[in-house]
Amino acid sequence: MKLFFSPLRVASMAASSAVLALLAVPGAAHAEIEREPGATQTATATSASVQCGFYRYKVRESQFAGYNHCGSTTVRVHVDVAGGGSGNDYHLCVSPGAKDFPGAGPNYLNAYYIGGAGCPSGQKTVHTPH
Repeated sequence: MKLFFSPLRVASMAASSAVLALLAVPGAAHAEIEREPGATQTATATSASVQCGFYRYKVRESQFAGYNHCGSTTVRVHVDVAGGGSGNDYHLCVSPGAKDFPGAGPNYLNAYYIGGAGCPSGQKTVHTPH
């Protein structure tokens, strides 16, 4: 019995095989994004994109946290840090895009927008009532 495949079918089969081969090869650790209760997040997270607002993710056993600003200007966010009450908290000016916080992810409880559009990107100030 002779089988005939059109050029389109052969190309489709080759592409499917390539995808399967990539999936079978062990690679770098996959980051898992976790939603935090009460955090403002607007989209489904994948390893390629992060939700707007506060986020957490894991790479193997390490945990990380950060803030993804989806707007077009810099803004100030309040960062809640574990321990010490509000004495450890701080305000951070973030530019558009995802920014990981330094250190271990479990140290960060939340981060949220508090205003300050146009602030100097990266500026970190002590917590003040808002």
